[in-house]
Amino acid sequence: MKPVLGVLGGLGPLASADFLSSIYDYNLTDVEQHSPSVILYSDPTFPDRTETFRAGRDRELLAVTQAALDQLCGMGVTKIVMSCITLHHLVPQLRADLRGKLISLPEIIVSRVSETKQKHLLITSSGTRSTRIFENQPGWADAAPYTIWPDEADQQLIHERIYREIKANAPVEPFISLLEHLCAKYEVTSVVAGCTDIHRVTRHLYLNGGKQRKFSVLDPLQIIAQHYRKFVDEQVQYSRVAVRQQ
Repeated sequence: MKPVLGVLGGLGPLASADFLSSIYDYNLTDVEQHSPSVILYSDPTFPDRTETFRAGRDRELLAVTQAALDQLCGMGVTKIVMSCITLHHLVPQLRADLRGKLISLPEIIVSRVSETKQKHLLITSSGTRSTRIFENQPGWADAAPYTIWPDEADQQLIHERIYREIKANAPVEPFISLLEHLCAKYEVTSVVAGCTDIHRVTRHLYLNGGKQRKFSVLDPLQIIAQHYRKFVDEQVQYSRVAVRQQ
């Protein structure tokens, strides 16, 4: 039976739509019918994750998330990607049957950072930062020496511009310029897309051939798209997938 990937999207909607396009960028076959089967559940009405967690309303968001994941499971998906890293704060609270289908974006990041053994600037929303999602991942101790967190002022700036520009469908070039500035400031040549909205930047760079690119992006959505069949194959665990940054 052909595996089917479910994507819980709309968080934001542009990023998950770009992720769907990225999957076909890398995996469209000569025979269209042999291309990946993906079900995108795009629901922008999800409460804002940063605000909800800060307000201590985890149970409210947990109920909405499990209901959406149940709908995807009801459509026969093999694996699921939650296209919001902040939402992964709820993973330990999800039912075991739902957890078993998830491809964990934070785990991909932590594993990949550990493998590269080079410094990366971690670009996240403030919600992801405050809930310590990465620090709570297995293997974080191995990745921590290779990650750099922006200072408080830069973190606030990144969060504001993700919302004001990336989520709002503004041109991505100004945000790319911000990332170049931050890479120079923190003396790195790689950023981690610790917020799925950054996939808009990754896809823009991919479509433009990386022109004038002064940094690389370690993006879990891009990694899944590039290695789609290995991640979605029901018999293969994402933690064992050998990935190489392109």
